[in-house]
Parts: sequence; C-alpha cells; structure tokens
Amino acid sequence: MKALGFFVRLALIVTTLAAFIVVCHAHANQLQSPTIASNLNGVWINVNPKTRGLVRIEIQNKKIHPYGACYPDPCDWGVLKVRSFASTVDSGVAVALTAKQTTSFSNSEITLSLEHDGRLRAEVFTHFTDSSGRAD
Repeated sequence: MKALGFFVRLALIVTTLAAFIVVCHAHANQLQSPTIASNLNGVWINVNPKTRGLVRIEIQNKKIHPYGACYPDPCDWGVLKVRSFASTVDSGVAVALTAKQTTSFSNSEITLSLEHDGRLRAEVFTHFTDSSGRAD
C-alpha cells in the first residue's frame, strides 16, 4: 500500500510539473521580443567629430546600419540584425539593442541604449582575430 501511495504522489508531481511547463511555454509564446521604441529609430550622428569609432548609426526596427570613422568617407559596416531588450520581463518596448558583426579580421558586438537625456549610447566591443597585435 505504501508503494501505491508513492506512485500516486509521483504521478501528481509529474502532472503538476507538466501543467507548469505547459503554462510557462504558453506564456513564453505570448511574449515576443520587444518592439523597438520609436525614439530609437532614426539616424544618429556621433557628437564627437574626432571619433575613431562609429560616426553614424541608422536604426530601423530590427536592423541597424553603422558607419565607422574612415577617411575620406565613413566605412559602411552594412546592415546588421539586432536583438532587442526591454527594461522589464513584461515590457514590450525595447530600451537596448545589440548586434554582432564579423569581418575577416575581427568580431564586434555593438550595444545601443538611450541615455536619460535622450542621447543614444553606442558601445563597440571588438576582438581582433588577425595577428596584428592590436588590443581588443
């Protein structure tokens, strides 16, 4: 009789766990990746005219188009898909974006977010894969 009681409890635990997984899966399917806030979309120009980094970024929905500091014209990094992040797990509005770019000599990750004053913060983290000896 004790063994039967164990199996009944085990079946109840498995049923409860299965119901929990179904509920979580259904909830996860309802939550999509955050929508890009309209205040992120647009053309952004670096406030530092002497930058050696990004001089311009165009943001449109789930894509960005960054341009680096090259002479005589900016370097076109191409259009990159972004991953969007909300401020909370139940928010549907993105407050930060990340994108990755791979070239023949480097792997870069771009992180974009809005400052409290409405300016765009752009951070680029680059790992050089060539043997140039440049610091990441």
